[in-house]
Amino acid sequence: MKSFALFFLLISFLSLNSFAQKIGGFGGEISILSLKPNYRTWVSRTTGYEFFGGVASELESFKPNDVEVGLKYLHAVMYSRTARTYIGVVGKWKFINVFDSNENTSLPVAGVFIGKEWYDKRIKRKGFAIEVGYQFGTKEYEVTGPINHDVLGKYRFEEFPLILNLRYTLYKKRR
Repeated sequence: MKSFALFFLLISFLSLNSFAQKIGGFGGEISILSLKPNYRTWVSRTTGYEFFGGVASELESFKPNDVEVGLKYLHAVMYSRTARTYIGVVGKWKFINVFDSNENTSLPVAGVFIGKEWYDKRIKRKGFAIEVGYQFGTKEYEVTGPINHDVLGKYRFEEFPLILNLRYTLYKKRR
């Protein structure tokens, strides 16, 4: 685990450069099962991070009664002044209201994705992106009765594996 953290820090800081397109901004992201406000920053032409959190739902019920928070690491593979194509990894923590009891559970979710972001040519402070990818996370939990708290059974929750995000960001150049 320590070697992974060291590797991640080395990649992050070795890719810093003095390019003028160091931007950061707040935005929103809508996906199949969630709506999240976020903050995305590009620390160099090729390296970016995104912090997010918001409401989510389960595939079975589509009720927006869950919460997820997380972090994305972005690496641009193609760059122009008006667009970026990037790959990334996502790690998030999802807090779930179990649909057949009054209990909550939580699970870590990890994933990989590829994305394309376009910038407004006139203002250069608006960004629109599409991301697709794969995520995985499973959790087994026990459902207990409301009165005696007897175990009624064990169930398994699996995170929906498809990542399909549409996002909009208002950027500001960083100095």
